[in-house]
Amino acid sequence: MGAARDALRQLQEIEHQIVDIKRQLRRKEGVVSAQEKKLAELRKSVEAEKAGIQRAQMDFNSLDVDVKARTAGIQKDREQLNAVRTNKEYAAVLKQLNNDKADLSRLETEALARLQTVETQQAALQQRLQQLQSEESRREELVDQAAQARKSFDTRLGELQAQRAKVAASLPPDTVRTFDRLSEHFDGEVLATVERTHPRRDEFVCGGCFLTVTAEVANALTTRDDLHLCKNCGRILTVK
Repeated sequence: MGAARDALRQLQEIEHQIVDIKRQLRRKEGVVSAQEKKLAELRKSVEAEKAGIQRAQMDFNSLDVDVKARTAGIQKDREQLNAVRTNKEYAAVLKQLNNDKADLSRLETEALARLQTVETQQAALQQRLQQLQSEESRREELVDQAAQARKSFDTRLGELQAQRAKVAASLPPDTVRTFDRLSEHFDGEVLATVERTHPRRDEFVCGGCFLTVTAEVANALTTRDDLHLCKNCGRILTVK
Protein backbone atom coordinates (compact mmCIF):
# COMPACT_ATOMS: atom_id res chain seq x y z
CA MET A 1 0.00 0.00 0.00
CA GLY A 2 1.33 3.47 -0.89
CA ALA A 3 2.07 6.20 1.61
CA ALA A 4 -0.97 8.26 0.60
CA ARG A 5 -3.41 5.37 0.96
CA ASP A 6 -1.74 4.37 4.21
CA ALA A 7 -2.32 7.91 5.52
CA LEU A 8 -5.91 7.79 4.29
CA ARG A 9 -6.43 4.53 6.16
CA GLN A 10 -5.07 6.12 9.34
CA LEU A 11 -7.28 9.14 8.76
CA GLN A 12 -10.27 6.84 8.34
CA GLU A 13 -9.55 5.05 11.64
CA ILE A 14 -9.24 8.35 13.48
CA GLU A 15 -12.38 9.66 11.78
CA HIS A 16 -14.34 6.62 12.94
CA GLN A 17 -13.47 7.39 16.54
CA ILE A 18 -14.29 11.08 16.17
CA VAL A 19 -17.62 10.32 14.47
CA ASP A 20 -18.48 7.77 17.16
CA ILE A 21 -17.84 10.30 19.94
CA LYS A 22 -19.88 12.95 18.15
CA ARG A 23 -22.66 10.42 17.59
CA GLN A 24 -22.78 9.59 21.30
CA LEU A 25 -22.88 13.29 22.17
CA ARG A 26 -25.69 13.88 19.66
CA ARG A 27 -27.62 11.01 21.23
CA LYS A 28 -27.27 12.60 24.66
CA GLU A 29 -28.35 15.96 23.31
CA GLY A 30 -31.23 14.31 21.44
CA VAL A 31 -32.50 12.73 24.64
CA VAL A 32 -32.42 16.15 26.33
CA SER A 33 -34.28 17.71 23.40
CA ALA A 34 -36.93 14.97 23.52
CA GLN A 35 -37.35 15.54 27.26
CA GLU A 36 -37.72 19.28 26.73
CA LYS A 37 -40.39 18.62 24.10
CA LYS A 38 -42.18 16.33 26.54
CA LEU A 39 -42.03 19.04 29.21
CA ALA A 40 -43.41 21.64 26.81
CA GLU A 41 -46.40 19.37 26.08
CA LEU A 42 -46.93 18.76 29.79
CA ARG A 43 -46.83 22.48 30.57
CA LYS A 44 -49.32 23.08 27.78
CA SER A 45 -51.61 20.43 29.27
CA VAL A 46 -51.29 21.96 32.73
CA GLU A 47 -52.29 25.40 31.44
CA ALA A 48 -55.25 23.91 29.56
CA GLU A 49 -56.39 22.05 32.69
CA LYS A 50 -56.06 25.20 34.80
CA ALA A 51 -58.18 27.09 32.28
CA GLY A 52 -60.77 24.29 32.35
CA ILE A 53 -60.92 24.40 36.15
CA GLN A 54 -61.32 28.17 36.08
CA ARG A 55 -64.27 27.90 33.66
CA ALA A 56 -65.90 25.14 35.72
CA GLN A 57 -65.42 27.18 38.91
CA MET A 58 -67.03 30.21 37.27
CA ASP A 59 -69.99 28.06 36.20
CA PHE A 60 -70.34 26.75 39.74
CA ASN A 61 -70.16 30.26 41.19
CA SER A 62 -72.89 31.40 38.81
CA LEU A 63 -75.10 28.46 39.78
CA ASP A 64 -74.40 29.12 43.46
CA VAL A 65 -75.64 32.68 43.05
CA ASP A 66 -78.80 31.35 41.38
CA VAL A 67 -79.30 28.83 44.21
CA LYS A 68 -79.05 31.57 46.83
CA ALA A 69 -81.42 33.81 44.87
CA ARG A 70 -83.95 30.99 44.47
CA THR A 71 -83.65 30.11 48.18
CA ALA A 72 -84.40 33.72 49.06
CA GLY A 73 -87.37 33.63 46.66
CA ILE A 74 -88.76 30.53 48.38
CA GLN A 75 -88.49 32.22 51.75
CA LYS A 76 -90.40 35.18 50.34
CA ASP A 77 -93.05 32.83 48.91
CA ARG A 78 -93.54 31.28 52.35
CA GLU A 79 -93.93 34.67 53.94
CA GLN A 80 -96.50 35.61 51.30
CA LEU A 81 -98.28 32.29 51.82
CA ASN A 82 -98.84 33.20 55.47
CA ALA A 83 -100.05 36.67 54.56
CA VAL A 84 -102.65 35.92 51.86
CA ARG A 85 -106.35 36.45 52.62
CA THR A 86 -108.12 34.44 49.94
CA ASN A 87 -108.00 30.88 48.66
CA LYS A 88 -107.22 32.17 45.16
CA GLU A 89 -104.20 34.15 46.38
CA TYR A 90 -103.12 31.15 48.46
CA ALA A 91 -103.28 28.83 45.45
CA ALA A 92 -101.29 31.24 43.27
CA VAL A 93 -98.56 31.70 45.89
CA LEU A 94 -98.45 27.96 46.58
CA LYS A 95 -98.01 27.25 42.87
CA GLN A 96 -95.16 29.77 42.72
CA LEU A 97 -93.59 28.20 45.80
CA ASN A 98 -93.69 24.73 44.27
CA ASN A 99 -92.20 26.00 40.98
CA ASP A 100 -89.43 27.77 42.88
CA LYS A 101 -88.72 24.59 44.87
CA ALA A 102 -88.48 22.56 41.64
CA ASP A 103 -86.14 25.13 40.13
CA LEU A 104 -84.05 25.14 43.30
CA SER A 105 -83.74 21.35 43.22
CA ARG A 106 -82.61 21.46 39.60
CA LEU A 107 -80.10 24.24 40.31
CA GLU A 108 -78.71 22.41 43.35
CA THR A 109 -78.27 19.24 41.28
CA GLU A 110 -76.44 21.17 38.56
CA ALA A 111 -74.31 23.02 41.11
CA LEU A 112 -73.35 19.76 42.85
CA ALA A 113 -72.40 18.16 39.54
CA ARG A 114 -70.33 21.19 38.60
CA LEU A 115 -68.61 21.18 42.00
CA GLN A 116 -67.77 17.51 41.59
CA THR A 117 -66.34 18.33 38.16
CA VAL A 118 -64.15 21.03 39.69
CA GLU A 119 -62.91 18.67 42.39
CA THR A 120 -62.16 15.92 39.84
CA GLN A 121 -60.30 18.35 37.60
CA GLN A 122 -58.32 19.71 40.57
CA ALA A 123 -57.27 16.17 41.57
CA ALA A 124 -56.20 15.45 37.99
CA LEU A 125 -54.28 18.73 37.91
CA GLN A 126 -52.40 17.80 41.07
CA GLN A 127 -51.34 14.53 39.47
CA ARG A 128 -50.28 16.39 36.32
CA LEU A 129 -48.25 18.86 38.41
CA GLN A 130 -46.52 15.98 40.19
CA GLN A 131 -45.75 14.41 36.83
CA LEU A 132 -44.40 17.75 35.58
CA GLN A 133 -42.17 18.07 38.63
CA SER A 134 -40.88 14.52 38.10
CA GLU A 135 -40.18 15.17 34.41
CA GLU A 136 -38.41 18.44 35.22
CA SER A 137 -36.15 16.54 37.62
CA ARG A 138 -35.53 13.98 34.89
CA ARG A 139 -34.58 16.77 32.49
CA GLU A 140 -32.04 18.11 34.98
CA GLU A 141 -30.54 14.63 35.27
CA LEU A 142 -30.30 14.29 31.48
CA VAL A 143 -28.75 17.74 31.11
CA ASP A 144 -26.18 16.83 33.76
CA GLN A 145 -25.44 13.51 32.04
CA ALA A 146 -24.97 15.28 28.69
CA ALA A 147 -22.63 17.82 30.29
CA GLN A 148 -20.61 15.09 31.96
CA ALA A 149 -20.38 13.18 28.67
CA ARG A 150 -19.21 16.32 26.89
CA LYS A 151 -16.60 16.93 29.59
CA SER A 152 -15.37 13.33 29.55
CA PHE A 153 -15.10 13.27 25.75
CA ASP A 154 -13.50 16.70 25.34
CA THR A 155 -9.97 15.51 26.15
CA ARG A 156 -10.18 12.44 23.93
CA LEU A 157 -11.77 14.42 21.12
CA GLY A 158 -8.97 16.98 21.32
CA GLU A 159 -6.35 14.23 21.11
CA LEU A 160 -8.05 12.63 18.10
CA GLN A 161 -8.41 15.94 16.29
CA ALA A 162 -4.70 16.63 16.86
CA GLN A 163 -3.85 13.18 15.44
CA ARG A 164 -6.16 13.83 12.51
CA ALA A 165 -4.51 17.14 11.74
CA LYS A 166 -1.06 15.54 11.87
CA VAL A 167 -2.04 12.76 9.43
CA ALA A 168 -3.91 15.19 7.18
CA ALA A 169 -0.79 17.35 6.94
CA SER A 170 0.97 14.49 5.14
CA LEU A 171 -1.65 14.47 2.37
CA PRO A 172 -2.24 16.94 -0.47
CA PRO A 173 -4.81 19.64 0.47
CA ASP A 174 -7.14 18.56 -2.35
CA THR A 175 -7.16 15.02 -1.01
CA VAL A 176 -7.96 16.24 2.51
CA ARG A 177 -10.79 18.41 1.19
CA THR A 178 -12.19 15.40 -0.68
CA PHE A 179 -11.90 13.27 2.44
CA ASP A 180 -13.67 15.91 4.57
CA ARG A 181 -16.49 16.27 2.06
CA LEU A 182 -17.03 12.52 1.86
CA SER A 183 -16.82 12.12 5.60
CA GLU A 184 -19.58 14.68 6.03
CA HIS A 185 -21.71 12.90 3.43
CA PHE A 186 -21.09 9.32 4.56
CA ASP A 187 -20.82 9.98 8.31
CA GLY A 188 -17.12 9.05 8.45
CA GLU A 189 -17.25 6.07 6.08
CA VAL A 190 -14.96 7.56 3.43
CA LEU A 191 -12.92 4.59 2.22
CA ALA A 192 -14.34 1.63 0.32
CA THR A 193 -12.33 -1.53 -0.24
CA VAL A 194 -12.36 -2.94 -3.76
CA GLU A 195 -13.51 -6.55 -3.60
CA ARG A 196 -12.92 -9.30 -6.16
CA THR A 197 -16.16 -11.10 -6.92
CA HIS A 198 -14.71 -14.12 -8.75
CA PRO A 199 -11.40 -15.84 -7.96
CA ARG A 200 -10.61 -16.57 -11.64
CA ARG A 201 -11.96 -13.48 -13.34
CA ASP A 202 -10.98 -9.84 -13.15
CA GLU A 203 -14.34 -8.73 -11.78
CA PHE A 204 -14.42 -6.20 -8.97
CA VAL A 205 -16.97 -4.15 -7.00
CA CYS A 206 -16.84 -1.19 -4.66
CA GLY A 207 -17.20 -2.35 -1.06
CA GLY A 208 -19.32 0.71 -0.31
CA CYS A 209 -22.04 0.52 -2.96
CA PHE A 210 -21.25 -2.93 -4.46
CA LEU A 211 -21.30 -1.66 -8.02
CA THR A 212 -18.68 -2.53 -10.61
CA VAL A 213 -15.13 -1.22 -10.47
CA THR A 214 -13.11 -1.69 -13.63
CA ALA A 215 -10.12 -4.03 -13.66
CA GLU A 216 -8.00 -1.09 -14.76
CA VAL A 217 -8.84 0.86 -11.61
CA ALA A 218 -8.40 -2.21 -9.41
CA ASN A 219 -4.95 -2.87 -10.90
CA ALA A 220 -3.97 0.78 -10.57
CA LEU A 221 -4.75 0.66 -6.86
CA THR A 222 -2.25 -2.15 -6.40
CA THR A 223 0.51 -0.55 -8.45
CA ARG A 224 0.16 3.21 -7.96
CA ASP A 225 -0.58 5.51 -5.06
CA ASP A 226 -3.09 7.65 -6.96
CA LEU A 227 -6.45 8.75 -5.62
CA HIS A 228 -9.37 6.91 -7.20
CA LEU A 229 -13.04 7.52 -6.43
CA CYS A 230 -15.90 5.14 -7.02
CA LYS A 231 -17.78 6.41 -10.07
CA ASN A 232 -21.06 5.54 -8.41
CA CYS A 233 -20.96 6.43 -4.69
CA GLY A 234 -17.89 8.68 -4.79
CA ARG A 235 -16.01 7.01 -1.94
CA ILE A 236 -12.23 6.80 -2.04
CA LEU A 237 -11.26 3.34 -3.26
CA THR A 238 -8.61 1.28 -1.56
CA VAL A 239 -7.38 -2.32 -1.45
CA LYS A 240 -6.71 -4.72 1.38
